[in-house]
Amino acid sequence: MSSNAGTVRYGVIGAGTHGENHIKCVAAAPSASLIAIADTDGARAQQMAARYGSPRTVTDYRDLLAIDEIDAVSIALPDHLHRAACEDAFAAGKHVLVEKPMATSVEDAESILRAQRQSGKKLMVNLSNRWMHSFAQTKEALDSGNLGAPLYVYARLNNTLYVPTKMLSWAENTSLPFWLISHRLDIARWYFSSEVTRVSAVSRSIKLKSMGIDTPDFYQATVEFENGCVGNFESCWIMPESMPYLVDSKFELVCTEGYVNIDPTLPTFVYADGSTQTNRGTLYGDVFGQPVGFVSESIKHFIASVRDDREPLVTGEDGLNLTRALVAMVESARSGEPVDL
Repeated sequence: MSSNAGTVRYGVIGAGTHGENHIKCVAAAPSASLIAIADTDGARAQQMAARYGSPRTVTDYRDLLAIDEIDAVSIALPDHLHRAACEDAFAAGKHVLVEKPMATSVEDAESILRAQRQSGKKLMVNLSNRWMHSFAQTKEALDSGNLGAPLYVYARLNNTLYVPTKMLSWAENTSLPFWLISHRLDIARWYFSSEVTRVSAVSRSIKLKSMGIDTPDFYQATVEFENGCVGNFESCWIMPESMPYLVDSKFELVCTEGYVNIDPTLPTFVYADGSTQTNRGTLYGDVFGQPVGFVSESIKHFIASVRDDREPLVTGEDGLNLTRALVAMVESARSGEPVDL
C-alpha cells in the first residue's frame, strides 16, 4: 500500500477496449494515482497516457511490474493471456484486478490462485455486472428474505457480429461461455450461494466458421447447482450489426415468494440520415467527463479493498469455481454429454 495517505498507486496492463475503461476509471478515482500503462502497441499506450494523464508508458508489461512504487494493477489482456501476467504481477508484489474470465482453463485458474495465495496480495476478478444497480438491488432483496428462496434463473446475453469480427482480433482464442455467459453464471452463483454440479450444453458453428473465425456462434446450457437451483443460460454473438444496440440482455429470477425481471433498456440516438448510436443509459458511461456506472464502481471497489485491506466482493476462489463451470460448459457442448463437477 502506498505511504501517500490512502492513495493506491496503480498500473494498467492492456490499453484496448476494456483496458481504456480501467485507465479512465483509475484516473478518475480519488483514492488512486495512475502511474503507468503497458501495451504492446506503444502508440496506443501513449495516446491513452495523454488522454488520461499517466506519466509513464511501456510496451512490455514486465517493465511496468518492475516499477516499485506501483501497489496494484489491472490486467485487461485477452482471455487466454491472463495466467502469465497474473503470476508475474504477484511475483512482483502487486495486488491484481484481472478482467473476467479469470482464465480459460482450470489449470490456469488454479495456477493464478496459487500465485496469489503465495504472494499474500489481493486478487479480484472483474465480474463487474454485480455492480449493475438492478443486479445489486436483487441481491439485497434476496438477502433480506423478501423474495423467499431462489429457484431458477433464465439468462440471455448476446452481442452483434461486430464483437467477434471487428472488436476482438482474438475471438478464436475464446468462446461465449468465457466472453458472455461468465457474467450471468456468476450472478446466478452469487444469488444461489451455491456452486455448479452439472452442466448440459450445446453449441453450433456455422456463421463465424463461414467467415474463417473458428469459434461457435451460440451456446445454450442447462446448469444445476448443489442446492437444487437450476439456470438456463444462452448467448450468441452473430446478431446483425444493424441492431440498434451492441448488447442484448434478459434476466429472470424465479423465487418461492417472488419474481424478478431484469431487462435493461438501452436507449438509442437515431439521426435523420438513419444512423444510430447506442446510449448505455444508466448502465455506464461518462457524465460531465467523469465515468459513472457499474464499470467504475467495480474498479473503485477493488481500489478501496486494497486501500482498506479488506477482501473484495469477487475473489480468486470465485474466479476458479466459475472457470470450472465454464470449462465444463465448453466440454459438454463439444462432447454432447452432460459434465458433472
